[in-house]
Amino acid sequence: MAGSPEPDGSSSVTDVPGLPHPLGVEPGAASRSVTLARLLLMFADGLERLDEHFARTVARALDARARHVRLPFIERLGLEDVVVTLYMDRDMRLVVTGNHPASFGAISARWDEEHFPFVEVELLRDPIESPYTFATLDFSVRGKKATLARAIAPFPEGQTVTIRALATIGGAIEYRVVAMGHEVSVSPEDLALT
Repeated sequence: MAGSPEPDGSSSVTDVPGLPHPLGVEPGAASRSVTLARLLLMFADGLERLDEHFARTVARALDARARHVRLPFIERLGLEDVVVTLYMDRDMRLVVTGNHPASFGAISARWDEEHFPFVEVELLRDPIESPYTFATLDFSVRGKKATLARAIAPFPEGQTVTIRALATIGGAIEYRVVAMGHEVSVSPEDLALT
């Protein structure tokens, strides 16, 4: 696809006659607005089950296209270092957190799945400077036991831990585990599910 190099090595998407924009932005248009519900349905095309794996796949895909995705409501707040997380705990929620430099604070906004049809998403033709980070937090694994395959401070190798959640940040995946009053992040390779 034609485009100019970006600082991260990707290329910006430009109009190429007869070639659609990967996020569905019409030729000549600067952006396309869709609801979060519609965006999820675009990714779900042909899938029968929209489960935790689907949500992780969507978050990874959006993270790969983060330079072309904006939430207008969040932009109006003027947040920086924005993390967009799909929480899965029986139902799905969208939680967006970012720093608010004007007040030296942080702000979080949350929408339950039933309100996804009211969450506006703007898909941009040209890349932006400060992309969001897309993540997931999957609580369907909560309470499962596992054993550490290697020592991870403050735990020794072989320590039995309780899983709190499976998290993804971009393409990285990790378990949040707890034992002896401490919580740490552990890669899947370092954990043996019991």
